[in-house]
Amino acid sequence: MNKQQTNDFDKIILTAFMVSLARQFTDIPYAKELAQLIEMQGLVKVSQPQNQDKSILLTARVEARYKAINQVIAQYQITQVLELASGLLPRGLLMSSNPNITFIESDLPQMIRCKQQLIQQLVGEHPNLHFIEIDATKRPSEFCKSTPLLKAGQPVMILCEGLLTHLTLVEKQLVCANVREILHSYGGVWITPDFIDIATLVRSQQDDSDLQKLLQTVTNLTGRSLVNNNFGTLDLARQFVYEQGFCVTEHSMLNVIDELSCLEILGIDPEVVRKMLATQSVFALTLDAA
Repeated sequence: MNKQQTNDFDKIILTAFMVSLARQFTDIPYAKELAQLIEMQGLVKVSQPQNQDKSILLTARVEARYKAINQVIAQYQITQVLELASGLLPRGLLMSSNPNITFIESDLPQMIRCKQQLIQQLVGEHPNLHFIEIDATKRPSEFCKSTPLLKAGQPVMILCEGLLTHLTLVEKQLVCANVREILHSYGGVWITPDFIDIATLVRSQQDDSDLQKLLQTVTNLTGRSLVNNNFGTLDLARQFVYEQGFCVTEHSMLNVIDELSCLEILGIDPEVVRKMLATQSVFALTLDAA
């Protein structure tokens, strides 16, 4: 990966702070505490200009994808977890409260160091919660950094929430290749809501003008378009996944609409959110046996 690409990815990191601020308007455990720590320490200043661009549908989508992923996680009895581009997600903090789970958070150096410091301040250390510097797009794969923490012969669960939506098609292929390698070695599943279609984003922007402003802010901030870097249709997204050697089971995000706390907290019309989530799914990907 060249220096320019590294700088581009460092810009994507800034979106983690924006999403964390949206997540605080939910009942997701530790979401408020993390957001408060970020604001107290002035970390949010990196995205201060974007604070004026708020979207209730962003909050609804952020809460829905988080809870939809958790719902799919519960269907698998896998105790080794590697979360890619974990950013400021609180999932590792919660799941590692189970001593039988090994949870590995990974991200670029700047982000993962920041996250580790925030978790240390919030709850101290969890011996089964680990933080590793991994660029999910890098080839040869950096996933091998997690090997000392993983038990051979036991499956691994790969999680990815938000990263792929920022990546080009070629970068998505690199991540797929890296995930394919680790699943080939350990078995398991890759769970992600990141294979989305452009039409869904366009419809959501039509229902929430603030979301349109926010997506433009993200583009200005990162130099990457969330619209242009996603798939023209859901069928094209499915075709891409199959071409990368995965079998897919889809889980509709509508399955968690009754669990969305932000609807009441922010006074959001449930029907608008239902419309947004109708075509969105969490993909559970396993290796094609063939």
